[in-house]
Amino acid sequence: MVSPTVTILSHTFTQPDPRPDTSKSVTLGIPDNATAGYSPPQAIWFYDAPKDQDIFSTKVLTQSLQRVLSSYPAYAGRLEHIPYRPDGDWSERLGRLRVNYGTPTDPGVETVIALCEAPLASLIPNAEQRGRVWNASDVPFALFSGQDLKIALHDGLETGGLPAAIVKMTTFACGGIAIAARLQHVLGDAQAFLQFVRDWAATHRAMAKGLPPPVLTPIFDPRILDERAAGDINSAAPDKDILTAARELPVHRYDWWASAPDCPAPFQHRTKPAPELQSMEASARGRPLPWQDWDTTQPTPHYVLHYTAADIANMYQALAPPPSSTEYAFSHLDALLAHLWAAIIRIRNLPPSDPIFLNFAFNFRPRMTPPLPASLLGVPACMIHAASHASRAQDRDTRALAVAIRAAINRMHGGTIPLFLHEVAHQVDAQRVWQLFGGRHHVMATSWLQHGMCEVDFGAGARPRFVEALMPGWIMQLMEARYGDPVDDDDDDDDADGERFVDDHDDGSETVNTGNGDSSIKAARHQKKRERPWYSSGVDISFNLEAEVAEKLSQEPLY
Repeated sequence: MVSPTVTILSHTFTQPDPRPDTSKSVTLGIPDNATAGYSPPQAIWFYDAPKDQDIFSTKVLTQSLQRVLSSYPAYAGRLEHIPYRPDGDWSERLGRLRVNYGTPTDPGVETVIALCEAPLASLIPNAEQRGRVWNASDVPFALFSGQDLKIALHDGLETGGLPAAIVKMTTFACGGIAIAARLQHVLGDAQAFLQFVRDWAATHRAMAKGLPPPVLTPIFDPRILDERAAGDINSAAPDKDILTAARELPVHRYDWWASAPDCPAPFQHRTKPAPELQSMEASARGRPLPWQDWDTTQPTPHYVLHYTAADIANMYQALAPPPSSTEYAFSHLDALLAHLWAAIIRIRNLPPSDPIFLNFAFNFRPRMTPPLPASLLGVPACMIHAASHASRAQDRDTRALAVAIRAAINRMHGGTIPLFLHEVAHQVDAQRVWQLFGGRHHVMATSWLQHGMCEVDFGAGARPRFVEALMPGWIMQLMEARYGDPVDDDDDDDDADGERFVDDHDDGSETVNTGNGDSSIKAARHQKKRERPWYSSGVDISFNLEAEVAEKLSQEPLY
């Protein structure tokens, strides 16, 4: 595919309107700080030309961005490191961050408006044309993403007044548009990021119709989770009993300081203790990152693999235990993850006795006791892993792999997450430990299911042609595949995006996607909506994996 010409029309920094009355400085939460070296949540929404060409006015989109930022002022703020104090509290240990906002020096959200000379359909096929397997390697997503712009902590270290969020809006010759957004990970996980984008869309939709903007209720208060940590997080040393119990949880603890040998050049700076911690140069080291297992230089073509609702149902039915069984009750997501894990490991043809891992993002919000607010921003989450052996994949024993997934999930709950928070708060450097890894023995996945990614409607009355999540190499991203069809009439009000999705989710509870605000309130307001499983329109798996896996994954039997 020949890349089309994209012309930059404007490059500005968008501030909230109205701006905050007072300035604030907020210390980021315990798990937030650990994600400074992770890839930011980001995505591009591609929309076909609307009937009303004014709907995608970049001027009005910028105005609605200003309005929504008044409810998310931290996203326009300035990230900075908290000065290190060896005898300070937990937030003064190395690598901890804060965000300042409501000040004259706020960088704002970097906002780029561009024009593409090509029609959208020449670059992004529709869902029918994409079919079951789409090789998207030649699509120039970088032209529409703003990835050429530096975001704060782009290397895990630099803040320097750089923006914490970036938006790029590109109009096409046909009247369609690509709306891209990127958020520094320390300020929000996928759930927080998608809540922000849905709120922006709802605000824009109301403004375009001349209606009052919706009342938005995001909660930015990292203390809500930090206060749940076990023990004394400000003590000079961690509680040994808590630490011992925490280290039994299914979380990888790869030590960057132990990982200089074979470490790729772009990451070498992370393998050395900071100058403030040079006295720890000879201290004990943890488990090194096994770089010999991960060739980060090999090509990883980008594919999108589509599974239908019937496919997901068949995967699930293949796992379902008999009624008398005392085995775990699996979810449909367990079944899908077990299938992908088994298929990828099988293609890699590892020795049967080799250990294998599925690394996946784990949301704390519904698992705490009591649960955290659904609209809580930040990163109340971590990466956990399921463990097994390659023989299970080779024997097509997806039930055993699903058991491993369910066992890992069940070990993380309101009684154990506080132990994990204690451990992370006491780490001498917030970014020293990595909770995930790629390589041939690892599969990495993140689920963006049930967060309304394809329900985002900026007022055109139709879902996007496609959404690209811009995942880094070796991480699979899962999301519902609802594209192009009109938004339901009962969805198109001034404060809701999406339908009501019900399923046996991975913690056994009902998950409701109703757009903005607290889930329980919104659920009560949408009782008349259709209820359907999250996989009813199928699921897209977006991935950048080694060529052999990419080419063979779609050919794997489903069960």
